[in-house]
Amino acid sequence: MLMSALPAYAWHSPSTPPDWRSPSAPQDDRVFPVGDSGPFEATPLTKLLQEGVDRKGAVYRYEVPYNWNGDLVMYAHGFRGCFADPAGTTLVPLTVDNPPLREYYLARGYAWAASSYSKNCYDVKSGVESTNRLARIFAKEVEKPNRTLITGFSMGGHVTGAAIEMFPNVQCPDGRRGRLCRRFVYVLGKLSGGVRYDGAAPRCGVMGDVEQFNFLGDFATGAGALAAAVNPLVQQQFPPPVDYLVNSLPLIIGTLFSNSGQDFPFGLTPQGEKLKDLTRQRSGGERPIFDQAFPLWQNLLFGFAGSDGTLDGVLAGNIYDNKRRVYQFDGDPVLTADEQQLNESIIRVRKDRGVNRKKFLKLQRVPEISGRLSIPVISVHTLGDLFVPFSMEQIYAKEVARHGRSDLLVSRATRAIGHCEFSAEELMRTFNDLVLWVDEGVRPAGDNVTDPEQVANPFFGCQFTEGGLGLNGTPEALRGDVCSLAP
Repeated sequence: MLMSALPAYAWHSPSTPPDWRSPSAPQDDRVFPVGDSGPFEATPLTKLLQEGVDRKGAVYRYEVPYNWNGDLVMYAHGFRGCFADPAGTTLVPLTVDNPPLREYYLARGYAWAASSYSKNCYDVKSGVESTNRLARIFAKEVEKPNRTLITGFSMGGHVTGAAIEMFPNVQCPDGRRGRLCRRFVYVLGKLSGGVRYDGAAPRCGVMGDVEQFNFLGDFATGAGALAAAVNPLVQQQFPPPVDYLVNSLPLIIGTLFSNSGQDFPFGLTPQGEKLKDLTRQRSGGERPIFDQAFPLWQNLLFGFAGSDGTLDGVLAGNIYDNKRRVYQFDGDPVLTADEQQLNESIIRVRKDRGVNRKKFLKLQRVPEISGRLSIPVISVHTLGDLFVPFSMEQIYAKEVARHGRSDLLVSRATRAIGHCEFSAEELMRTFNDLVLWVDEGVRPAGDNVTDPEQVANPFFGCQFTEGGLGLNGTPEALRGDVCSLAP
């Protein structure tokens, strides 16, 4: 479907629609090999160290310290990828990570557990189910924890956000109605496979669920439309042609980056500057660190531009949808002439019917996070992240507010360019504040991530930025140096 042969508002539709009564996907039949997760050796604090493989093939680890306080931290890892080779025939092996705060948890008396998940790719459903299974394995093999916390990074943040909205994680009223409610949600929790959690800390998480893929899709379609506006050789097409990365992408980069693309990723043409402004608005609006981050994410963002919307076969059809999107280059809702031109020329794509259908008590293939919270949550994000953009936090905060649960969410921003680029001090502070909130009811401070004026402040993110990031981290000039000048 080429834009040159279509009116301004053209729609993608599958040439051979899948049978949505039974929407099987390639992911359903994939069996991932078990890989080498590396050494797992006891520390002086370790009382019990256990590794295993659950009934669905997920590799897991858990550890209990001598000074165990009876609480458990479930750790959900991020996106592993899907294929280990460019041909897409060898699957990425299943491996399990130790959490970054492993020693810190043990020193404070917390046990922890982590799963590889039973499948790789962007399979959040597998991540939630595997993590919940492991929580039940721990309760059976060790004992039921007093409290269970959950934390995750990136896709693991999505896993975290989805897990804490499953039954039995429901607020019930006091009194007789509350007792009936608790019995009801307990039964539904058993039927759904859910686990009761007491607190959560998603970090750099995909808290906007499917909007993550709309952001990546918008970067690709936006780049194509802006290039096509001045270069007749560029044609807009969805799904992208199989030779997109070889033939189409060089034309787009050569149009959007100066010196016929030789200045990629730093030198922008006027149309490239529009792509930068579009990306700024779609990723969270005017904010510190974005200008420094934008060129450093171009290889990754354009690398996703050849996607067909099926998430490497996790879905049976395309999930990308921009049919009602209003694209802007600034925060003013009134469209400029350039914005109007983009909205009229960009290819419009509908997601395939039934591609991520909801089912009662069953997780969607890409679980939607509603924002209906029942436990304390601290969600943290770096401002310069353009893989999982800062807008994920804004979407999550708005959804939580829509359900009247903002008292249970604290959002925080830190000043870094990288994805999940947190210092040890930032990680520990989040954990300590969550524990204090869960144990003593002390709600910690946060940032107002949905106020454009506050987000655009040059010192935004300083309140929760601390510690160093190492030799490959964000320059200190964007962190401590700037924050030391904050009023």
